[in-house]
Amino acid sequence: MTTDIQPKSRAIGRTILGIGIVWMMLGMVIMPAGVSFNPGKAYQTSLILLLYLPALVLAFSRRARVWRELWPLPVFRVFLVLLLWALASLSWGHVPRPSNEVGRLISVFAFVMGWHAYTSGETPRIRDLLLAAGLGIGACAVYYCISFVITPVQDGRIVGEGTIATANYAAALMGVVALWLSQLDLADRRWSIARYMAMAVLLLFVGLTQTRSVWLALALTIMLMPLWQRARAHRWLAVTMAVLAAVMLLWPASMLTERGTSLRPELAAQSMHLIAQHPLLGLGQGAPISLLVNGAAYTHTHNLLTQVTVELGLPGLLLTVAMWLMIGWQGWRHRASLAGRLVLTLWVYASVVLQFDMPQMLDSPRPAWLLIWLPLGLVLGLMAHDRQKPANSTH
Repeated sequence: MTTDIQPKSRAIGRTILGIGIVWMMLGMVIMPAGVSFNPGKAYQTSLILLLYLPALVLAFSRRARVWRELWPLPVFRVFLVLLLWALASLSWGHVPRPSNEVGRLISVFAFVMGWHAYTSGETPRIRDLLLAAGLGIGACAVYYCISFVITPVQDGRIVGEGTIATANYAAALMGVVALWLSQLDLADRRWSIARYMAMAVLLLFVGLTQTRSVWLALALTIMLMPLWQRARAHRWLAVTMAVLAAVMLLWPASMLTERGTSLRPELAAQSMHLIAQHPLLGLGQGAPISLLVNGAAYTHTHNLLTQVTVELGLPGLLLTVAMWLMIGWQGWRHRASLAGRLVLTLWVYASVVLQFDMPQMLDSPRPAWLLIWLPLGLVLGLMAHDRQKPANSTH
């Protein structure tokens, strides 16, 4: 895999990889899923052909250029140690099919490598890729909104298909897409209009999900956005959102209070009980868990930090927190660039959303990938570009 490939073949592979990344994002919204919203077999097979294999080939071709660019970066090394620790945990965990967990870890690694192999931190590639995926997902949101109006669901909360066939996951994905579309600097007015139309539908979808954690994440992100977006429009939007948030807190609507805390404190208490039993090593990557709350069994903790600690113990928690803080810091350092603004936007949003749901970090492609591994991929491009600056300046 370390042999060179011809430039033409490399260009074809890069094109396939770009299609694969867009398809990974779009497929979450439209492809059938299995039990517990796991990606279906057809979707996974398509990703092997369009994303994972091209990513690994390109990452280790040309004398492993991509690998050599990323290896010196501290956050990349923390990411690798996290993957290796998760892999090692399979030796003490009780997972029915360890090979499935190995495949999931490889898929996460392949996506991160593939993102850098395709974009190389280049702003036009990042912009085009996220615009294509965002408009495609926006079109899906239009379809789901129309279907929801024609055939309302029993609990009154809109959902999608596949991995977003639950209101919380659907809201988180549509919300992050709306946010990344808001950060793109588009010179073509037609594409800009299409972007804003997609954002409007995506935000409408999020509103119809009645997912309060995503509403909170969006509100907080919009209020903080003037820190990295200096335009007057963002300041006015932040002020408007702050006023709306204050009104909702003083006079909360019934939809904000009728579901109470959605058992999150109870799930947290059960999670801490599991952590206390295996604090150092955890139960192992992908180990099945059952949290009994009010007579119902839940298969995950609904919180990223507790889920990581349950599975990977305190070392896994420390590695995850270290990686996340490094991502946020690099986003802040590069806030003058498009990629930096994207990182900060996604980082703030994900920091809230992941406290309430979607804790499957080292799993098959799910909405959490766009909240965790997409910011990491963007940061790696920024850091790799920084390392190349001195070398470029000498020529």
